[in-house]
Amino acid sequence: MDRVSTWTKLTYSIGSVGTGIYLTVPSVLLLYYLSDVLGVPPALAGAAVFVPRIWDVVTDPVMGWISDRTRSPWGRRSPYLLLGALLVCGSFIFLFSAPHFAEPVSSFVYVLVIYILSATAYTIFAVPYIAMPAEMSTNPHERSSIMAFRMTFAMIGILAGSAAAPALVDAFGGDRAGFRGMSFVLGALCGISMLLTFLGTRKIKLKAFTESSIPLVHGVVLAFRVRHFKALAVTYILQLAAMGVFTAIAPFFVKEVMKSDESALTNLFLALLVGTLLTLLVWSELGKRIGKVRAYFAAAVLLVCALAFIWFSRSAADWNLLYGAIFVVGVGFAGLQLLPFAMLTDLINAELHNERDIGGLMTGVWTALEKGGLALGPLVVGIALSAASYQAGASAQPESAVVGVRLLFSLAPAGLALISLASLALYRDPVHEAAE
Repeated sequence: MDRVSTWTKLTYSIGSVGTGIYLTVPSVLLLYYLSDVLGVPPALAGAAVFVPRIWDVVTDPVMGWISDRTRSPWGRRSPYLLLGALLVCGSFIFLFSAPHFAEPVSSFVYVLVIYILSATAYTIFAVPYIAMPAEMSTNPHERSSIMAFRMTFAMIGILAGSAAAPALVDAFGGDRAGFRGMSFVLGALCGISMLLTFLGTRKIKLKAFTESSIPLVHGVVLAFRVRHFKALAVTYILQLAAMGVFTAIAPFFVKEVMKSDESALTNLFLALLVGTLLTLLVWSELGKRIGKVRAYFAAAVLLVCALAFIWFSRSAADWNLLYGAIFVVGVGFAGLQLLPFAMLTDLINAELHNERDIGGLMTGVWTALEKGGLALGPLVVGIALSAASYQAGASAQPESAVVGVRLLFSLAPAGLALISLASLALYRDPVHEAAE
């Protein structure tokens, strides 16, 4: 099945609106919600965001293994799209609707438990979902096209999660009521988009070359032994950690450095996502012309430079400078979202041709690393803010905290993205290797 219809690409990709929202909102707002709304100390708040992602390291590969072995009238992936969609919708609402507790530690425990349950719900949907493109076509360019469709919808989700979410919090009155109202709107949108993907793809015939009977632990070991998988995974987790730091500290940067409110945060992420949406297809085409690896390297270098340049934005007088730098960050981010996923489908498809049907397992390992990278950001931010003497909920912060916020928004993520280039240099394209 080399050719995939545009309708199939659309119905598959619309679910990424939900995945984009789900991954983005906690990355951008959960640390801030815990610290400045619920009054949880920053280091403890960072732990609440990070620990559920450690749980994902276990559950994501298990979910991939289960979906590889599932046999049903809807195929091996689709049943989990339905179940995951329903659970993600409900758990997302509970996550940002914490009851009033007398002690901040109780708020910490509530969010931690709900986030673990919610992360599991997301895993049930996302791991089978992300495994599907490698089984939809044997043509690498067609798989890249599927990923371009998917990432376009994902950017809509990320836009809703990063730009619309703060605006919704403000529209619903801010504080606890604002976050609760936001969660109902975006939780429903998550569920609807994921359900539409289930309805549109449940009859698609996915290609599986073998009956999967590989034991779980052996399958995880095989995934890490796949040629070049480790290089790609390390590259991606470092870049996601960079973007995790960047997004988690953004509300603090807008408040403490730029002296603005949630509406300015919305505009900031709009600039980021305009740059991303305008250039997704450009990166897809560039990947075809010069190769995915070279295009990916160029996107990473561009991201490093743009993040480092943000350091020169020091006050409310530098908004135009900041918007320009954030737009360029978005251009680089587009390549970092599209190209590694397209490269992952190449690796999975190569394994299918080698009669190793471990696409779900590889995807489970990948998504565990993906969510771990994103969660590293809030953890690093929480610890760094504590070290910089940031005071949760205070009306004014010491100079050390303001400088710390600036470092975390610019030079720290730039450094992580720069380090990722070393592992990317070790990657080789399996499609080109097979051709040779």
